[in-house]
Amino acid sequence: MVLKIFLRVLFSILLAAPPVLALASTGIRNLDTPAIKLKAPGKIVLIAITRAGNRLVAVGEHGGIVYSDDNGTSWTQAKVPVDVTMTCVAFVDAQHGWAAGHYGVILHTNDGGVTWQEQLNGLQANQLTMDAAKLATADDGQSPGAPLAMRRAQFFVAAGPDKPFFSILAISPQDAMVFGAYRMVMRTQDGGKTWQDWSLHIDDRLSHNLYDAATDGNSIFIAAETGLTFVSTDGGATFPETTQPADASLFAVSPTGDGGIFVCGVAGRAALSDDGGQDWTKISVGSSSNLTSAHLLPSGALVVTAESGRVFISHDHGHSFTQLPDAPPMSVYDIAQAADDDLVAAGSGGVSIIPAKFLNN
Repeated sequence: MVLKIFLRVLFSILLAAPPVLALASTGIRNLDTPAIKLKAPGKIVLIAITRAGNRLVAVGEHGGIVYSDDNGTSWTQAKVPVDVTMTCVAFVDAQHGWAAGHYGVILHTNDGGVTWQEQLNGLQANQLTMDAAKLATADDGQSPGAPLAMRRAQFFVAAGPDKPFFSILAISPQDAMVFGAYRMVMRTQDGGKTWQDWSLHIDDRLSHNLYDAATDGNSIFIAAETGLTFVSTDGGATFPETTQPADASLFAVSPTGDGGIFVCGVAGRAALSDDGGQDWTKISVGSSSNLTSAHLLPSGALVVTAESGRVFISHDHGHSFTQLPDAPPMSVYDIAQAADDDLVAAGSGGVSIIPAKFLNN
């Protein structure tokens, strides 16, 4: 089975209970072993990167979470309780954030990413999925995914904690949603003290992979497998499918800054909507490589990264793009803007800095 792990986009084989149980042994080595000690924290494979105040935080292989307080020049390894590939990270402020990845792991930090605590793992997530399926069945199928909920939950439990997360939507210090493989969605509304399976709120009975999520005003957009997108306009209570913008998987979604929404993914596929996903216009970013992330900068520019290592920028809300010079010599999976306005790319070779002077050319 093919899934996004190094991205936003390197494919590979996919390898509850109350949060207090996260401290107990699971019998799975990767979940019971702290992250390996890194000799060069800024040079491991890094899959996602974000800002926490003026700090940069990036996540990657073997539980590697690293942070930089000098705009990406040097990196320090964080204290992480698991040895699993981390695929996504998001902060709501300088101190509070979440990271997630393989084996259904969700971690939390309240010190800006220096230390992390496990809040959920795949064994617990599977049990939450089973609990939600039982409630949906008892509720006479009112949830969109209810007709197949029990069968899906039974499959999850039988397979074990083999499903990764791909994206985090950190809404507030109390509220976060984490999206992953086979429509796996977990939500907390109390800072991670408890989690709920939220997958039955997504109107997708076939359980596609959910690769990225972003907010635009009061709307929440999800980019998914096979070119699907979903949008919620009620705070995440329901996620109906929008008009399909592409015929291939979409790995990234971002607001454009003018009320529009931009999506991109496999083989350079990209599209733009200015009406909440009812109609889409195909966009050429300038690459046939997999497009791995899309981010709206504070300046209003939209930046898109590619697995080829190229980075593209739009100054007209996603209608046209130009390639930035000084492309990183690696596959790029994500990018963030440092406090000094440089772009810091995360990818197969660790991190690479693109000077801010190129952004307005």
